[in-house]
Amino acid sequence: MDMDSISTKIIELRESHGLSQAQLARKMGLNKNVMGRIEHGNRTLRADEIVKLAKIFDVSTDFILDHQVPPTAEGELLYQQKQERDQLDIAKKVQELIDLTENEPDLNFYGAPMSQEHRKLLANALEIGLQLSYKKAHQEHEN
Repeated sequence: MDMDSISTKIIELRESHGLSQAQLARKMGLNKNVMGRIEHGNRTLRADEIVKLAKIFDVSTDFILDHQVPPTAEGELLYQQKQERDQLDIAKKVQELIDLTENEPDLNFYGAPMSQEHRKLLANALEIGLQLSYKKAHQEHEN
């Protein structure tokens, strides 16, 4: 298990429980900056911190360490539900596509390599579409 996947797991657990980084740091008895370093993979977790996280999120330590066991605790089920919601969230998918368009060096469009100008044009179009959809969704939600 590498630190990046543990860090990602911690961030996703924190978000699935609606906690900010500062709130989680307080619950852990850590400084917010230390929590930030943990979440960015710049500081490894101590064994007692893994146990604290498991208690806070109501998950097993195996779950935090990404050992492949079926979810059983409430926190693990919340995490799994968030993962499933994220998989169906079109806005997240469009943002991933924007990131791919901007950062992947070997992209093709209908079989032809994309120029930097074409990439920028496509990323901008996707970004505008995402912003318009966001505004429309929030307008409909307010009514």
